[in-house]
Amino acid sequence: MLPLILLSQVAMSIALPTPQCDLNKIIIAGGEYSLTNGIDVGSTVQYICPEGKYPHPSYTQECLPNGQWLKQKEKPECKAVQCPRPAMFESGEFYPRKVRYFVGDVLEFECWGGFKMFGPEYRTCQPNGKWSGENTICDDQEGDCPNPGIPLGGRKIGTSYKIEKKVKYECELGMKMFGSKERVCKEDKSWSGAEPSCRYWYTFDTPKEVAEGFSASISETIEASDPDRVEDQAYRAIKVQTGGLMNIFIIMDASKSVGEDNFNITKNASVSFIETMASYDFTPRYAVISYASFAKPAVLLANHDSTDAEAVIERIKNLKYSEHEDKQGTNTSAALHEVRKMLSLEEKRDHKKFMETRNVILLMTDGKYNMGGDPNLEMKYIKQMLDIEKNVAREDYLDVYVFGLGEETDENEINELASKKHPEKHVFKLNSTHGIKEAFDEMLDVAETMQMCGLSREFFPIAKEDVQEKYPWIAKITIARERSQEKCKGSIVSKFFILTAAHCFYINDSLHAISVSVGDKTFKVKNLYRHEKYDPAGKQDKKVPNSFDYDVALIELEKNIEFSRKIRPICLPCTMGTSWALKQRGKPVKCSDHLQTLLSGELVKAMFVAEEKEKALQRKNVLIKQGNQRLACLDDTKKIERFKDIPDIKDAVTDNFLCTGGIKPEVDPQTCKGDSGGPLVVPFKRRYIQVGIISWGTINSCNGSKRKHEPVPALSRDFHTDVSRMLDWLKEKLKEEGLEFLD
Repeated sequence: MLPLILLSQVAMSIALPTPQCDLNKIIIAGGEYSLTNGIDVGSTVQYICPEGKYPHPSYTQECLPNGQWLKQKEKPECKAVQCPRPAMFESGEFYPRKVRYFVGDVLEFECWGGFKMFGPEYRTCQPNGKWSGENTICDDQEGDCPNPGIPLGGRKIGTSYKIEKKVKYECELGMKMFGSKERVCKEDKSWSGAEPSCRYWYTFDTPKEVAEGFSASISETIEASDPDRVEDQAYRAIKVQTGGLMNIFIIMDASKSVGEDNFNITKNASVSFIETMASYDFTPRYAVISYASFAKPAVLLANHDSTDAEAVIERIKNLKYSEHEDKQGTNTSAALHEVRKMLSLEEKRDHKKFMETRNVILLMTDGKYNMGGDPNLEMKYIKQMLDIEKNVAREDYLDVYVFGLGEETDENEINELASKKHPEKHVFKLNSTHGIKEAFDEMLDVAETMQMCGLSREFFPIAKEDVQEKYPWIAKITIARERSQEKCKGSIVSKFFILTAAHCFYINDSLHAISVSVGDKTFKVKNLYRHEKYDPAGKQDKKVPNSFDYDVALIELEKNIEFSRKIRPICLPCTMGTSWALKQRGKPVKCSDHLQTLLSGELVKAMFVAEEKEKALQRKNVLIKQGNQRLACLDDTKKIERFKDIPDIKDAVTDNFLCTGGIKPEVDPQTCKGDSGGPLVVPFKRRYIQVGIISWGTINSCNGSKRKHEPVPALSRDFHTDVSRMLDWLKEKLKEEGLEFLD
């Protein structure tokens, strides 16, 4: 009888319905939501509210095994974002005094007599729950240290600012603190730790704020590693010319709470970060670790290629979330333990070098460890190893940046792990994982010097393809004539100048008929400079009907171009910016060094950018023919009907031209109408250097700007003005543009 009872119990258990949660319990007032797996157990709800509002009581909900939503007692609704109210303000007044401050509200500050104001007089409540600007402080400047200020929403205990005196901070109920809870006035008359801020749980840093804060902080860290550093010199946002030693540890959370999609975003963000570092004359060693229940190093400091950015990027791309899927706890301690193990090996190898090396840890996590113990203990061991615990002067040898990913980030945990150094920022909370990718992309946009030429996002993993980001140095030129409109291309070489071809313009073209478009902006023309030796009819005595020799021009714009991710200058050979791009800044560099790197060999891989239809820029790969291969270009040109009567083909194809085209050793795509004046570019490790200007071709088999599907004619050759042979002219015309041409 017993077996029958057991069978019936089994049957009943099989028949029991799987618990589901009530959909009506999660509908949010004033917003939208999405579900990962319907209303089944384990499904997660993600709430979205309009800008300036946040989902109450939380950004997410989870369907529990008992058929209840995790926080279903409170009805979800989108509430208005508030900014912290001033709980305490020293030696001054603020207006207006309100119980609550909402997005768009403005605070005005005023200091009492005898006190000087530091910081903004007005601060505005922003949609991310933060006040604009830095803390406003009223100071009589009688202390050894300046008044450290009080964060809005916080209180300060301690009013003495003498050396060795302390101040302590606490936030109003319902807010969390970022930064230091206690600060000490040091002997150098600066405050220890990081400036505190008080935040509501829904407050977050925007990608732009992260980019600016992180970029400025890591720049200082990298510059400090330079043994030849000059103090008080003006540096770029990321300043990385250095002969110093640095290890960079990239740690990515792969736990269940982060999820596969977000893990892949952190991978892409890590690639963007390394790309940023690789754009400068700086070579750190990398280590890469992913972790969930256990830590899995993908790159070790000891690897022979840990300094090779391309190799490290490739390993990051090969990381798989599935490697952690079976054990998806969050063991942040295990990841930091791997860092400690690597540092221990370095110490044993060379203690002196180890103590001279600076270390940077980038931790991307949602800050919710649930196994392995408190990660702060592991961080303490790392500090002891670097002799930071007892020696405050050694603090500069470790910088820990923590990026909180997503709305449910544990603020206390990420704040505790991050370094606290004045005036730098080391802890950031973003409202989505996409924000970290945007922030790392943004880091490149902070720099505006000509040394940052030739940047592109062509190979960057981006969520939405944007051709203008891929080819940000392309300019589109339109010349309006009485019965026609000429279109050419050009390249941005500085804030005021576009490099293009002289043949695009007639002698009688007026300046107001010429317009230049870069990105989504259109510019008027101030001046047009064509090379003095460009003369289309100048070689008719040599039976060259139309000469393109010295086919180069510069357009000067009325207003300057503002560089951004979508608008950047191209690199020109024999300029300081190209020395940076070619990693040739550590020694005396000659123009010939650039040309040897860029144009060595009979076949040089190059590219131009074509536009076959509106806003559809496409890369076209070609080979520059040199030596015997170039002689073949001349032979093919002589076979063209209109060139047969020229006694010396070199009068038409002078040494001022680079040659592409033909079908050997492979078929090169043709240039077409509308490509004229555009740059012929040699890519070098993801930087782009212009070596030629598209000038003319032997055969036109295009249909306007479109390439025909038929095979390219065997005798088809394209010729490009050689930029290196125009350098004297360019140097004279661009002498005020800061390109720093090499001698």
